[in-house]
Amino acid sequence: MLSRRSLFAVGGAALLLNGCAQVARDGAPPLMDVLGADPNLSSFRAALRSSGLASELFDRPGIYTVLAPTNLAWTGAPERIRAGEHDALLSLIAGGRLSLADIQARGGRIRMLSGIDVRVVGGTAESPRIQAARPGQAPSGTSASIIRPNVMASNGVVHVVQGVLLPS
Repeated sequence: MLSRRSLFAVGGAALLLNGCAQVARDGAPPLMDVLGADPNLSSFRAALRSSGLASELFDRPGIYTVLAPTNLAWTGAPERIRAGEHDALLSLIAGGRLSLADIQARGGRIRMLSGIDVRVVGGTAESPRIQAARPGQAPSGTSASIIRPNVMASNGVVHVVQGVLLPS
């Protein structure tokens, strides 16, 4: 017969063996685990870690939308982004869980944590082209397609993009 004490011991051992991983009730892993599961996003994930944003944002309560550039897109990014500059990386993260449908319902606009806007400027409903804009200005700079939208995480959503968005 199992006692209450042995049940607690078994539960504690299970947590220890699991590495204290955070998984939501719906089974979705946290954002950093979602990014880590795709080797094509490793450069972006490494920059989040080196900048401190991984722990500053994603290890605390909060829900985020991440525009994650592929490794190929990352190679063409400005040096300050590739170097993991904190404020530049905030241009790829928004507060809240915004699915592609949510973005379209907002007129195709997302306000990023850096203060810039990202707007849908073309493409298709399944793979929209997006571009960054300074507040109150027209989109400028590089545009990119969302190639894999709505990758759900316990603390947000990832949209995989083929570019790094910064207004010019």
